[in-house]
Amino acid sequence: MQLRAILSAKLTMDNRRQTAFKMQNKNQEKKEISKATLGMMFGSLIMGFLMLYSFAFGVDFITKLTFFTTMFIFIMCITLITDFTSVLIDVRDNFIILPKPITDATFVASRLLHITIRSFLIILPLTLPAFIGVVVMEGISVVLPFMLMVLMSSLFSIFLINAVYILILKITTPSKFQTIISYIQIGFTILIFAGYQILPRLRDNSLIAHTSMKDLSYIQYYPPYWFADGCQALTKWDFSGSSLVSLILAILVPMVSIWVVIRFFAPSFNRKLSMITARTEEQSKVVVKSRKKTSFFRPEKLAALCTKPGSEYMGFLFSWRMMGRSRDFKMKVYPSFGMILVISVMFIFKAPWSESLDSGSVNGLLVNVLAIVYLSSLLLTTALSNLPYSEKYKASWIFYSAPVESPGKVICGAVKSVMVSLYFPIALILLLVAPLFSGPGILPNLLLGLTNVFLIGALNAYLTVRKLPFSSVLDGSANGGTFLKSMLLMILLGVVGVIHWLISGYLWAVLFLLIMSILLIWIIFNEIKALSWDKLS
Repeated sequence: MQLRAILSAKLTMDNRRQTAFKMQNKNQEKKEISKATLGMMFGSLIMGFLMLYSFAFGVDFITKLTFFTTMFIFIMCITLITDFTSVLIDVRDNFIILPKPITDATFVASRLLHITIRSFLIILPLTLPAFIGVVVMEGISVVLPFMLMVLMSSLFSIFLINAVYILILKITTPSKFQTIISYIQIGFTILIFAGYQILPRLRDNSLIAHTSMKDLSYIQYYPPYWFADGCQALTKWDFSGSSLVSLILAILVPMVSIWVVIRFFAPSFNRKLSMITARTEEQSKVVVKSRKKTSFFRPEKLAALCTKPGSEYMGFLFSWRMMGRSRDFKMKVYPSFGMILVISVMFIFKAPWSESLDSGSVNGLLVNVLAIVYLSSLLLTTALSNLPYSEKYKASWIFYSAPVESPGKVICGAVKSVMVSLYFPIALILLLVAPLFSGPGILPNLLLGLTNVFLIGALNAYLTVRKLPFSSVLDGSANGGTFLKSMLLMILLGVVGVIHWLISGYLWAVLFLLIMSILLIWIIFNEIKALSWDKLS
């Protein structure tokens, strides 16, 4: 009865939860949300159609199914981390449920069953396209084996994520747990984007396209292969030595893994969770220690170098530290670093003019470098669009109580903080690496490209950042105008990039535009500083 009551409450709350696919504006906040589950299932169905691409690899059914199982476990782990982290580490349960006479096993079982039910609502539409595909390839005899292997691989995914969480809680302090989980989420986001770029190219590789998993000597130690080989064994009733071992492992390992989590890991898991929100003495010592470090790259020295004393200086420092501490800001902005890296690598080696790089053409190198420079501006666009928003926006009362005459100076300092902390390292790397491949002659064009990125960033800040940093909550009502302005600025950036490419061979024109860009940046920052309270949105 206890388990049933807990699950009923959790599933009801999930169905009323606002999803990422449906932004609610202020007029809709009071309206009950009751179709969140349907939206989640529709998104899973779309992903299921995309996963059909896994059947394009290999020459036999077991190889295709191994690729599909690998992708399925990966997607399940991503879903569990991104959507269900709040379920696994929901400290509110510690205050609501744990004071009741409920055992650790019941408590963890409620979490696992909750995740299992929610996962089933994702698994069903996620595997439906693949289910139809394997029936077409192998016939009706594959139905039950395929369903069994999907179930076992889902349980294995649940175990993997729980094991990773428990391992992290054992080797690190609870106060750092959520930070580590955030970086794992960011890493998964980057891997998805990289996979989207790499997989189509692997399909064209003859070695990958014509390979068979059975020919690999160590494939028996690869868990997704267990499920694929077990499914084929049950489908064709071919119980050879290796197939029988795979079938036993595919069924036994997930079942034993879930039992181990409930039986042995539950008490330690609950005790660690109760400490996540606690501030330990160790954490305080680390903070004090870090403040004593001296370095040229300390935010205080960078703020003194880039801003004027007063509101602008404090806006720089406040934004610098908030960007480093805000988990929500990191989740939205940091994946852009990985995306820029992936785009840069793919752009260099797969661009239409890559043949010019093979012959050492300076013009080809210049085009690639300029393309990378202007594409990297996506990082500034993403960071600036998220700069005014925070989950703890109510703490912004400090801005309105302080004697700040011009809020524009605070915003100007915040914008400079974004540029220095997030984009300046990229600009420095480009300035150091690009001349090594093409010589110092590329520096004028490279400086112009980087200056243009800062110029578009400053213009973006002037047009869209009309709020104090981390002082507002993101809602749908204010998002439309900002999105339109950002799209127009991206078009402007493309136009500027094309003009730059056209005049890149004329040094006098490049130097003239470089001076003009620096002058415009100075003018725009002065306009941002002049923003008054009545011009804020």
